[in-house]
Amino acid sequence: MAILSPSEWDKISWVLLDMDGTLLDLCFDDTLWRIAVPRAYAEHHQISEAEARHTIITIAEAAYGKLEWYCLDYWRDQVGFDIRPIKAELAHLIGFRNGALAFLKWLKHHNKQVVLATNAHPDSIALKDLHTDLSQWVDIIMDAHAAKAAKESPDYWHWLQGKTNYIGTQTLFIDDNDHILDAAAEAGIGHCIGVKTPNSQGKAYQSRYPAFDHFQELYLPSI
Repeated sequence: MAILSPSEWDKISWVLLDMDGTLLDLCFDDTLWRIAVPRAYAEHHQISEAEARHTIITIAEAAYGKLEWYCLDYWRDQVGFDIRPIKAELAHLIGFRNGALAFLKWLKHHNKQVVLATNAHPDSIALKDLHTDLSQWVDIIMDAHAAKAAKESPDYWHWLQGKTNYIGTQTLFIDDNDHILDAAAEAGIGHCIGVKTPNSQGKAYQSRYPAFDHFQELYLPSI
């Protein structure tokens, strides 16, 4: 049985989708931040990888939930080097989660307005689009850097609503972060759904929201 019934889908006009950990496998990002960036930081500053990991975690915790966390320029200033080349080296890990592309095609076939609602830096979006052609399957990309506010903030949702005129009761939002789902629910989004396994190689995540692993759990392909 699908998480959303055919009658519920009939009432949904807008589908807002997170990118990293929702449409795309979080394996790329987890490898970047847990392994590649600490290793590069250790080499750059001539310290141990354990010390480097501690520093990266400290920087991340200070910026968590803020736009800075997602900003490549902020991280360049914090660590002392540009992480864009490191991301490019790991590009082979970029890919869709189970059933994501089929789901996007299904949404297009059913004439839903599909919005990529992401905190990612525009350069990160461009890199991932280069390897997935994600942009061709969404109607518009509404990134937090353009909004000047992270999705955790009410300001992002005010901005998004002003740009798209979505109707909250007719809108579905999917994200792998419960704090962001909270912000969306508080902004009046009618359907908020989480993701059980953002990283295909990682452990399942226990969301406070209805959640799924494979996108086919969201809908019945025949409807």
